[in-house]
Amino acid sequence: MMMLSVIFVAMLLTPLASSQPEKRGGVNCKAYRNRYGPLCYSDTSSIPSPGATLQYKITVRGRPRICCYAYTCSRHSCYMKYIGCGRNTWRSSNLPWEGGNVVAKPRMKCKSTGRYVRYSYWTIH
Repeated sequence: MMMLSVIFVAMLLTPLASSQPEKRGGVNCKAYRNRYGPLCYSDTSSIPSPGATLQYKITVRGRPRICCYAYTCSRHSCYMKYIGCGRNTWRSSNLPWEGGNVVAKPRMKCKSTGRYVRYSYWTIH
């Protein structure tokens, strides 16, 4: 009986714990000290659609804090938007990903507030 209760609770909580699929973004991206590194393009492309959002999940190697701009598409245009700073693994807020019928590649550029560092990111649609 106890085992059935545990299974039932697990079945109830599983949908709450599942998240949207993550797609591989950029790997081995560069953040220079006090200046932005080059644009780091995602390995995958997607078509923005009305009402869609995109979130960036960033992982920094080491302890330095990085500050970033990320690519987003509103209904009218695509542009780089400041998404803030973070350490270790952190996420942007949900950004619009709803531009026209254009295949777009997510991209980022970051700078380190400490030493030169590398970072990677995933996108969550």
